Amino acid sequence: MRLETEIRNIINETINGKYIGKLKVQKEDFDDGTTLWALFLYLDMEMSPLIMAYQGSEDEFKEFIRKEIKSRKLEMVSFWKAELEYTDDEFDNDE
Repeated sequence: MRLETEIRNIINETINGKYIGKLKVQKEDFDDGTTLWALFLYLDMEMSPLIMAYQGSEDEFKEFIRKEIKSRKLEMVSFWKAELEYTDDEFDNDE
């Protein structure tokens, strides 16, 4: 949870905005001493996140995320959600 908060802060600083979407960080330690990190960014769809993976230390992973967000120009990405709502007046009108 701490690392996810740190990554969210890095994203917000890098895009100069506020990322409100879901994100998940996974860490996998291997027998040879290496560590694999993966960031899952659920930008617009729950079923197909953007995944960024890095092998190295936690600090290197955080710097990698900062550079990847800049290189992918994620500050230019935005998504909108629209919902149509009906009022009772629209159903009562027989025109």
